[in-house]
Amino acid sequence: MEHVIKQLKQIRTDAVLGKKKHYNAADRKRKYDKYVSIGQIVINALTGTALLPVVFGEGNKIAEIAALLLAITAMILSGVQKKQDYQKQAQGNTEVADMYLDIAKRTNFTLCMIADGIISNEDVAKRTEEFLGRIDQANKLGAQFSTNNEDYQMARDGISNGEEDYTEEDLELWE
Repeated sequence: MEHVIKQLKQIRTDAVLGKKKHYNAADRKRKYDKYVSIGQIVINALTGTALLPVVFGEGNKIAEIAALLLAITAMILSGVQKKQDYQKQAQGNTEVADMYLDIAKRTNFTLCMIADGIISNEDVAKRTEEFLGRIDQANKLGAQFSTNNEDYQMARDGISNGEEDYTEEDLELWE
């Protein structure tokens, strides 16, 4: 049973790290979406009003060139926003993070049942197999919604700094 418990702790640790990493990625992508959207709004407001001719004077070539460059920038931002689809990506990362959270909670509950002696070895084996399947599903879905090294480091740092409650043994499982 010792090895199964170690495997369950590894699953729980992986699930919490995956959860935090994907929540971090979702937050980052929502920020990107917000910044791109605000940039578009500001640029469109500037080019769609009479502000540039007022500042530079009617018929001023600089104003015309500035308006053209701003319009091109707004189109580029629109293309980036459409191509990257940050909102959909953030929703996907959140869905994956929720899957990892569910796995972590179920694994922790199983560990508690083992500690209290209220679960048979056969049930532990079945649950462990189920958790391995769930973590595999979460990993496969997670591959569709990118995270980066900064998301990972923030997740590790958050866990190490006490955002999650882990023993030194749990933290050593990452090494």
